Amino acid sequence: MFVTGFVPAAQRFFESLFLTIDGFVWSPFFVAILGPTIASWGVLFGTLVTQYFASPSVHLWRAMMIAVLIWAPLDTALCLKFGLYGGAIINGVVAVTLFVLLLGVRTLADEH
Repeated sequence: MFVTGFVPAAQRFFESLFLTIDGFVWSPFFVAILGPTIASWGVLFGTLVTQYFASPSVHLWRAMMIAVLIWAPLDTALCLKFGLYGGAIINGVVAVTLFVLLLGVRTLADEH
């Protein structure tokens, strides 16, 4: 998505995907900035995961769970409000996957 800020063909491609939604207002800046934002949050969450496996603690586990609990409902609500149903479905799949994985590794914190 970052590329859309510099490559007009990429911008037109993404714009064509979103303009099919009634009332959707296209923002080239928003789409371009969304890519780095998602990437940076991925790096931060990945760092929490790496730190958790290096030194498991209830504090780190809760931080990961809270991050998902904040992101999933808020982002999904925005997707639904603006008719981005594919995004809401993807959010649901990712959130359930993360919850299952987090519950699966919860006991590591109890062992340390």
